[in-house]
Amino acid sequence: MKRWIYGVVCSVVIVLIGTSFTVAAETVTDPTGDVWHHPNNGTEGSWSGTVTNKPNIDITQIFGTVKGKQLIINLTVAGTIQYSSQVDYWAYCNTTYMSCNMNWVNGVGYGSVFDKYGGVNSNVTFTVSGNKLSAVFYIYNGSTTIVDLWGKVAEYVQVGPGATTREWWGDWAPDSKIPFNTTQNGNPGTNPGNTNNGNTSSGNNAGKKTPGFEVLPVIAAVAIATILLRRRR
Repeated sequence: MKRWIYGVVCSVVIVLIGTSFTVAAETVTDPTGDVWHHPNNGTEGSWSGTVTNKPNIDITQIFGTVKGKQLIINLTVAGTIQYSSQVDYWAYCNTTYMSCNMNWVNGVGYGSVFDKYGGVNSNVTFTVSGNKLSAVFYIYNGSTTIVDLWGKVAEYVQVGPGATTREWWGDWAPDSKIPFNTTQNGNPGTNPGNTNNGNTSSGNNAGKKTPGFEVLPVIAAVAIATILLRRRR
């Protein structure tokens, strides 16, 4: 009977330790109505924000997670994912083992993975469903942890070598990845928009997860093992 109990408890300990290494998901949320506009022949100071009539490029969420040998990234917008050469969707993810990026334009997806040894893997599967673009990267090291996740979407009036205007709109998530200075009222200013390593307090939450939560199962497993050893003595 005691052997059976010890067997059950040991199985529980193994499961607890195993679940402690599950990679937590990362989520970046982004408010709507924060698209930026760059007019034709404008300069960097010509940017204006709080554009509300571009839902198809208005990012609401970027989600990333690692499941086994797959790294999954979802980019969600307020409107609908477009199949257009004038609309460009991007997402980037850095992990403890690699860096990857995805790009969707004109109904075609592109992706690549660069590991810390310099290897490149472009084995990526894309799916589109309404307002969500998903990319599944097939990776070699499933024990990697996401450390940075962000994205951007751009819509251009014209593209290609014959373009006669530079007018375009863009949205970045989180806002801290905006490559120019901004102010809270949506006009170019002195508040830097690309600091804090991808974290921002302006309505975006980069990396929603409980720090240290994955350590709790290990502590529980060690405590159970200690109790068993003491009782056996």
